[in-house]
Amino acid sequence: MRRANERLASVTGTGAAASIALGLLVLVCAFVAVSVPRASLGYRTEVLQRTFRAAPSTQTTVLADANITGLSVSYLTATQLAVIQRNVAAGLHRDGLPLSPPTAHWAGLTTTSTPVSGGRPPATGAPPQAELLYRSVLGRNATLVTGSLPTGVTKHAGSGTFQVAVTTATAAKFRLHVGSQLRTAGQTLVITGIVRPRHAGSSFWTVDPVAPAPRLVQPPPPAASYWSAAVFIGPNELPALQRYLSAEPLRGIWSFPLDLRTVNADQAPGLQRAIEAMSYLPDVTSVGTSLNAAAGQSATVTFGLSSGLDTILSPFIATDDAVQRTLSLLFVSLTVIAAVVVLLGARLVVEHRRTEFTMMRARGASLRQVGLVALAGGAAVVLPATAVAIIAAVLATPGAGSLLAWWLAGLIVVTALAGPPLLAMWEYRTRRDSAKAGTTAGTRRRIAAARRWVFDVALVCAAVGGLVVLRQQGLPQAGSVDLFTSAAPVLVAIPVALLVMRAYPVVLRQLTRLAGRRRGVVMVVGLARGNSGAQAGILPAFALVLAFTVIAFATMARGAVQRGDVVASWQAVGADAIVTAPVVGPGITPAGQRLIAGAPGVQRSVTLSLDLATSAVGQQISVVIVYPRQYAALIAGTQAPPFPAAALARPRAANGTAAGPVPVLLSVAGRAVFGHRGTIFVAGHRLRIQVVGTLNVIPGAQPGGQFLVLPRWALGAATPAPGVMAIAGPHLDGAALTAAARRAVPGSQVTLRSRLLASISGAPLPHGGFVTFAQGAAAAGAFSLLVLALTLVLSARSRELTLARLVTMGLGPAQSRRITAVEILPVILAAAVGGTACALAVVPLVGPAINLAAFTGTPVTVPLRAQPLAILVAAIGLLLLAALTLTIQNRLARSRGTAQALRVGQ
Repeated sequence: MRRANERLASVTGTGAAASIALGLLVLVCAFVAVSVPRASLGYRTEVLQRTFRAAPSTQTTVLADANITGLSVSYLTATQLAVIQRNVAAGLHRDGLPLSPPTAHWAGLTTTSTPVSGGRPPATGAPPQAELLYRSVLGRNATLVTGSLPTGVTKHAGSGTFQVAVTTATAAKFRLHVGSQLRTAGQTLVITGIVRPRHAGSSFWTVDPVAPAPRLVQPPPPAASYWSAAVFIGPNELPALQRYLSAEPLRGIWSFPLDLRTVNADQAPGLQRAIEAMSYLPDVTSVGTSLNAAAGQSATVTFGLSSGLDTILSPFIATDDAVQRTLSLLFVSLTVIAAVVVLLGARLVVEHRRTEFTMMRARGASLRQVGLVALAGGAAVVLPATAVAIIAAVLATPGAGSLLAWWLAGLIVVTALAGPPLLAMWEYRTRRDSAKAGTTAGTRRRIAAARRWVFDVALVCAAVGGLVVLRQQGLPQAGSVDLFTSAAPVLVAIPVALLVMRAYPVVLRQLTRLAGRRRGVVMVVGLARGNSGAQAGILPAFALVLAFTVIAFATMARGAVQRGDVVASWQAVGADAIVTAPVVGPGITPAGQRLIAGAPGVQRSVTLSLDLATSAVGQQISVVIVYPRQYAALIAGTQAPPFPAAALARPRAANGTAAGPVPVLLSVAGRAVFGHRGTIFVAGHRLRIQVVGTLNVIPGAQPGGQFLVLPRWALGAATPAPGVMAIAGPHLDGAALTAAARRAVPGSQVTLRSRLLASISGAPLPHGGFVTFAQGAAAAGAFSLLVLALTLVLSARSRELTLARLVTMGLGPAQSRRITAVEILPVILAAAVGGTACALAVVPLVGPAINLAAFTGTPVTVPLRAQPLAILVAAIGLLLLAALTLTIQNRLARSRGTAQALRVGQ
């Protein structure tokens, strides 16, 4: 241990303590940079895997289909089907699809369903029909209950007697047993075995829905219902099946289940592209050609690949992509702040080794030698800290690695390694060359100011140019995170930080002049030190502005998502609760209405009637009949869209009598059925209507569906009995309301908006992103505390000298504390204002890349609003940290004594 300390001291020189501090900063920042994207990928992958597990096997399988007609000379054998299976599997594997082991693949041939005679028909009386199926791995996917699997066929002149097997469900439905005979398509079927499905959820049994059990098929009239079932033949019977049923179309099928257990969320877009491109694989063309050659010239074979996986991946990728684009703004911004923290740590190392580097330069060391010494000292602590951080992050977030995590961690490490040597070389380069800048101090100041303006203008132009390019380049490919787009808050923070740091010193100088007219030194000294610190502290100011930007943006996004969830729930339900009566029955009677209205938490309620209307051309549309004023009062003051009750008022003529068509509201989808005016027949009445507005949601109607809202006065006493009761009350007792509704209207259905809101806000993928907003805001707050603490530490020596000189002039302890408070307060307030402005500017600049509707699952547009409370809390936290740090520094300085502080300052 002693030898390790000696080696560390020999490498880090006089800055051992500062180097250890730099290593700790790198440890924390690299851990955050690696763990946060990995954790994000982990919960997104868990959502994807949960979706895969819930999907039926037909959607997680690649199917190859061959529609075969006109067989007359050549017939496909089981061996040929197996060869095609291997060729297609090889092509899919080369395409990058994660196939299950070959033992899970299977091939088959299916006939069309034809009427069956024999056995005993089910009690329903519907006639049976049957498909003849060949499956290559029937023995592995079924358990033989009795008898034996089919092995051969007895051939006759124009028909054959086939041995077949049936499932236990088919045998029970048609009362079959071993030895039973059936007739279908001119062939005789002899039951030789009864099997029980094994792995019933696999594609072997789910691709054909009648394979495991018969189903009652009810086609549209005038076709009659029938029972559809399946029987299995053996591989040796396959050529005979094609020969005797050559007039029937056949379907060849090959199933390739996918092994999706190792697919993570970042790989989902690539998997979707592979699924979409598999139909264009060269192997598909070659297999189709070989099939046509094997079937003969008289046959026609159409071959293709399909998969239902795209129906799973498309909605997931769309939501995940929108969530990730928003969260990447946090990830990249936090990493840049972390890099600034590390750079401040590197500056602390250089400050602590200032004497050592000065002696090296005085003895003739070159800038390269100074840089190498600084680099060796930094690497001695940075590299071990990085290794520990990465190992800890990987252990804390098990699962697949994230490419974004390694990019962000690399930025931290490069900053930590390059920071000390570059800062040291720059500082001593400028010191040696400062005399060449001009002959007088005034000339040097003017040249320095000109250089500063050129540098500032160059930074602003680069940031603005980057934002213009970002705005014009469009969205990156789905599933990918564009680091340039994600760096938008950083690009916005650059000009804002420069504006803040160049503008508020002017304000401080004016305040210093005003304070100079008053007695006391607190305001004068504090503002003067704040002014000098502002001119030298552009990097901490940039980090604080960016941190406040992240805090403001994260809290604004969280607030917008919360409001969007509420709006989405109102748009889907239209009230806090709705009670829907059964279609058949008396509806909701007045007694039932009173019972429901008496449930705990119910404040207001209104009933609505439902019916169907027919247009003059025979088109039908749902009609919701409503009391306009009562329903408008019900939803007044809520997040629901306002209801235009005035537009549905009874039109009056000049003499006060009713006149004109009935005003109605029409859904957007209903525009496809009705125009602006028309005639409808509803509840035995013929009404002339005029559409006076649109409405997308109202209780009793399908959201987004075709419906028409009719005022109750239009039908009067002919209005149907109420079928829906809309209820308002912010604190409804759901259980009591449901119980009351079931007593009042047996068979009724209760829909609670609170439950829908919980399901919207608790959806796994958006909820994970919503939580990440809070984590990002907390991380930005923590980084801002580190930035401020490092800034105060770096300026501690200068502050101590100033206060020591003032103490010799009679400055008291209370005055010292007030001076330090006045010094640090302006930079915190300026950073808070600049960060809020940045957050508000980021939204329109990266608007096309941000879609907060992904967090609600509905196309609800909710504007971002400033959240001053979060900014205030962050600012108060910084002030408390500044007060604590400055108090500790003042006590340490006073414990050393004024004389020692002044001697050290010499």
